[in-house]
Amino acid sequence: LEWAKMLENRNVENCFYDTFDNMNLGNLTLFCKLITLYARGDEEAQDLGGIWAEMLPINKEEALFIAQLLCDGGINKYNLSCGGLTKNLLNDFTPYMGLMDQESLDAFLEEENKEAEAENLES
Repeated sequence: LEWAKMLENRNVENCFYDTFDNMNLGNLTLFCKLITLYARGDEEAQDLGGIWAEMLPINKEEALFIAQLLCDGGINKYNLSCGGLTKNLLNDFTPYMGLMDQESLDAFLEEENKEAEAENLES
């Protein structure tokens, strides 16, 4: 709730980025370190109205995705999906999260359908 309130009330003119797509490698590294500090309970990293209000991108879907990740470890508390995220952002981190790309998903579903059909023929 605190994250959602901060995102609604922050001054987006103070945000450093419009979208994660505009982050270079150095800035992305700093952002990841901020996540680490938050997870460890570092006092400065807990100030949602400070550094987080500025470091999270203006893009609300991306900002909510990070808030969801930090608040509840991926539990879909905010009814979010990856649908609102930019294609490049998803392409960047999807392979590292163990998520399937479209081709792998299609192949998996095709195999599942073949197995189901084979079981039906045996019955």
